[in-house]
Parts: sequence; C-alpha cells; structure tokens
Amino acid sequence: AIAIAIAIAIAKQTKTKKSQSQRRIGNMRRSSSRQRKGGTDDHSEQSKIFELGGTAASKNLYERYKDSDAGDDASSSYDGAPSSSSKGRKDAGPLVLRARRMWHAVWHNRRNRHLLLGLLTLLALTIEISRRRTAAGSPAKKKKRPSFMRKRWNPCPDTMYAWERHDHEPRYGDVCRAKGREKQKFQCPDGCKATGGEAPFCVNVDAGEETKKTNGEAGGPCRVRNPAAPAEYRCDYGGVCIHAVGTPREQFRGDGRFHTSDCDNTCGDGRKGDLTGWVHIAKMCTSDMDCSLSGVCNDDGKCDCDPWAEGVDCSYLKFTPVDRSRLGYLHEKHSSWGGSVVRGKAGGYRMYVSENACEDGGARCGWKDRETMTRSRISLATSSNVDGPYERSEGGSDIEGRNPSVHVSPKTGDWHLYSEPGPKGGSSQRMISKDEGASWEHPTTVSPRKNPGPLLKEDGSTVLFYAAEGLDLPPPTCSNHGISVTQCPADVDEQCKSPSDDNPVFGHAGDDPHVFRDHRGNHHMLFNALPYRCQPKFEGGGHAWSEDGGATWSTPRVGAFDSTVKFTDGTEMRCERRERPQMIVGEDGRPVAMVSAVSGCPEGLGGLEMNDSGRFYKGGDDSFTLVQKMGAAV
Repeated sequence: AIAIAIAIAIAKQTKTKKSQSQRRIGNMRRSSSRQRKGGTDDHSEQSKIFELGGTAASKNLYERYKDSDAGDDASSSYDGAPSSSSKGRKDAGPLVLRARRMWHAVWHNRRNRHLLLGLLTLLALTIEISRRRTAAGSPAKKKKRPSFMRKRWNPCPDTMYAWERHDHEPRYGDVCRAKGREKQKFQCPDGCKATGGEAPFCVNVDAGEETKKTNGEAGGPCRVRNPAAPAEYRCDYGGVCIHAVGTPREQFRGDGRFHTSDCDNTCGDGRKGDLTGWVHIAKMCTSDMDCSLSGVCNDDGKCDCDPWAEGVDCSYLKFTPVDRSRLGYLHEKHSSWGGSVVRGKAGGYRMYVSENACEDGGARCGWKDRETMTRSRISLATSSNVDGPYERSEGGSDIEGRNPSVHVSPKTGDWHLYSEPGPKGGSSQRMISKDEGASWEHPTTVSPRKNPGPLLKEDGSTVLFYAAEGLDLPPPTCSNHGISVTQCPADVDEQCKSPSDDNPVFGHAGDDPHVFRDHRGNHHMLFNALPYRCQPKFEGGGHAWSEDGGATWSTPRVGAFDSTVKFTDGTEMRCERRERPQMIVGEDGRPVAMVSAVSGCPEGLGGLEMNDSGRFYKGGDDSFTLVQKMGAAV
C-alpha cells in the first residue's frame, strides 16, 4: 500500500513538471519562429533539441553533448590541465554517458515512466510478501499446475478407452471401456488379459512381484494397481480389511496403509483369537463375557461355545450348509430385501418380507431400483420348514412399507410389526395383530427415526434401536452411520421418546439393528457393521452382546458373519452384500436360523436339475432373502 501511494505521488509530481516543461517548449517554439522570420538561422540547433524530445531537460542534455563534442577538438590549457568538459567526459566514461542517455529517454517519456513505476511497485510488493512469509516461517507455496494440464494416469493401451473399476465385485474385473457412443466395446487394462467374452471378462496376468501391475492372484478378476495412487486400505479394529479413503473425505477417517483389498493378510484372524485381548494377556477367560455370552467359560479358562457360535471367544456365528432347494424366499417375479419370521401356535413359519414390486410386474428388478423404479411393500410368505422354501401368500393384503421386524409381546402375546412406512421410509411405524397376523390394526407412527430394531419387554414397554446418521464416531471409521436407542412406553397409543441427541450404543459404524434374547437371558445384537460407503462389504456382519438387558453393549465383533454361503453339495458362493440380519429363535430361546438379504451372487443358484426357485435369480444387482440354519439346528 505504501509503495502504491508513493507511485501515485510521483506520478502527480511528474505530471506537474511535465506541464511546466510543455509551456517552456511552447515558448521555445514561438521564439524559434520569430527568429526565422527575422532572418536569424538558428533552426538547425533548435531542431536538434526537438529531436531529443523537445523538453527543457533535453536542451540541457544537448548543451552537454555540444560541450563534449567541442571538448574533443579543444587543446589543453597553458598549465597542461584538461578542460572541465573533457575531464567530466573522461571521468564518466562512455558507458555512463550511454546510461544517462537511456535514463533520460525513459524517464522523460510518459508511457515509459509509468511502466517503470509499475515495475518498481510490483518489485516492492514481491519483496514485502517474501519478507512476511519468511518471518512467519512458512515457505512460499509451490504453484500447482492447472487441472487441464495434469496428465491423468490411464492403464488402458488405447487413450480412447477409460479405466472402469470393479474393485468389490467378485464377478467382474477391471476393464477399459470405450468412450463416446461405443461404450459396449471394451479392452483389458495393462497387466490383464481377456477371457473370451465371459465373466469376469478380464483377469490378472502373473508378471512376477517385481513388475506386477495388478492386485490379486493370477487368473483372478483384473484389479489394476495405480503406481502413483496412495495406500487405500486399512484394518478395521474388528479385524476386517476395508477401504480407507474415498469421497466424501469425512466418511473415511484414517489413512490407508495397504494397496491390496486383503491388507496383505495382516489384520489377524479373530476366530483364532488374534483380536481378543484376554487370549494374549491372561491366556484364559474369566467370565462368560469373555465368551461373548454365546458360550460359558469353563474351569480350564476356555470358552465352550453354544452350537450357533464359534471362535476362541464364541463371537462368530456358526451356520450349517444350505440346501439349494431351500434358499429362503426367492420369488419368480419379485426381488426382496430381507424379512422377519415368526412361528404361529398352530405350527408353520410366517415371513413378512420386504418385497420390491417391479413396475412391469413380470421381471425381477433387484434391490438398487427399489428407491426409483419399484414400489416397496411388505408381503407375507409361509413355509412348513424354517429355511423354506417360502411361498408367497397371494390371498393376503400387502402392506406398503419396508424393513419389517415382527416380535411377539411377552406380556400380551400380540404380534407387533415394526417397519418404515412408504417406499422410501424415513420413520418407524407399528402395527399390532391380536390374531397372529390374520388381521392388523391401523399403523401408528412411533418414532421419527428409521430402520427400527425393537426389543419388547415383559412390562409392555419397548426398547427401540434404530439407525442414525451424522454421528461423531471415534476415528478411524468408514461411515458416520451408527446405531442409537430410545425408549417406548407400555401404552401403545403413546410415541417413543424422541432423543435430542442420537448417541451411539457403541463406537463402531452400524445399520440394520436386530436384538434377540437367548436361553440364558442375555441379549445379542446383529447388525450391518459396514454400512453406507464402507467397502468392501463381504465381511460386514456385526455381533455385539449385553448382560444388562441392552443398557450397555460390548465392543462389536466385525465379520461375525460374511457373504460366503456354503451348500450341502460341497460348493459355495460369495455374494457382494449380506445385510438385514434377523435371528429366528426357538421356543427354548436358542437361535435356529438367520434371515438376511443378499445380492451380487452368481447366477444359477438352483440345483442340478434347475427345478427349484434358484433358477429365477438373475445375478448382479438382483436380490433375494436367504434363510440359513445355525449350527446343530434341527
């Protein structure tokens, strides 16, 4: 600012001097004109002055030039001393004289003068900025290249193709998709080869560890490795390798440490006790809490797990292989996304399933379209076996809503159906049936929170667990979605308390809560531990336990169940997602089977003769409701 003020002052002063100089030049021109009219021929001298710029300073400069030229021919004085003009010329030298001429030519020209002042001002500002940055101790920031000048890394051999990632889709590999109108064309990225037009379309080529350009095993789905990309994966504290960076950034707290989706197999095996504190410290359990309340701590300091649990600390769920002819609920026309099963007094199992009613009414449309292309509804399906197959009850009336959870009241024996109303949900409603589902009362909104997981108490009250968003969970975390809780009074006509703050019941991300009580009176929560943007979701099953009726909860076990399903014929399948867990508990309080929603499974789930419902599954984004028996269940 000071430099600019000085420059303005100099410019004003220069302008004043210039006006005075112009008046003098006018007088000189008029005098010259009178001399020419009077016969005096001094025109040549005046013209030289005007050639030098016509200013008073130019006249003085011309006089010095003339004296200097005259001094060249002048002889020395009687005492041998050089003349004054010759002395000044010799002292100054030709370079100084040339500099003087250049200075006068610049300074006495308005345009050049203003340009010089601007440059000096800019120099002063640059020096001042540099001084302040140095005083603050922060070096000058390096200027980034514009985004349009940055070269984007592209593993595709042809620049007309763009890299298309399929990181967490086991059915497909990364491909290079053609740009523009020919998007159906593709080629394999560098380091991968084609499979002849069949899934996964591109597979890894084993080029050795030194020059390997892909992640994963040779022959597996192509997974391109960007050599300049930062580490993208880290170990979740539950022992699961998850994606650690992404968009938006606040959803992925914690920097990545590994480049591969298996975290170089360094996360540990929870089933062997790698993630259990007492296994490493005390070497023996001291209470049933050390056994996840899914077993008992014996006299030898080891956990004796219940039939439905496994692992050193009994925190993992144990399943029996699935019969391909009994997949749960897989309808010919309608996709589904989880359900809740209750057993009637007369026998048989009734499933209230979240079904996607496709618009055309004749094609399965998958779970991703339930928000836009379908109408979500709760339908009834029945089966004589706990694991199905469940047949849709066409005569029953469907309920508009989603995410059903059915429970029998321990006080009245009535059936309470909690769900989210409408196709998009957003709150929790309750319906009560006094005749085991034959008829239902009008739904009542009980909470503005969504994704209800009720726990019905003996006094008629309800503890309502629900999914909350925007929670401040302790880092590192892959999502700000968590599980909170509120209380509902015994009076069914009153709403549940609406908490001012959605305080999480534990510090891990979560969604889809389901709470059940076991035969010892302990409570267990199953939930989706990798919700929202958390990737990959293969090991997203969460399990937490409580010994005080759900008031406090343990640190959850992440990966308590995964998306891999084993079959009775010795084969297995791996789906991309397995969510909405709900446990079917027997009359003795022991878990019998788990209901869950699955998607991203391979096609052809039916038996060898393809006469069962598995033949209807389309694969990809298509979804269905799986019922899998627990260990030692009959």
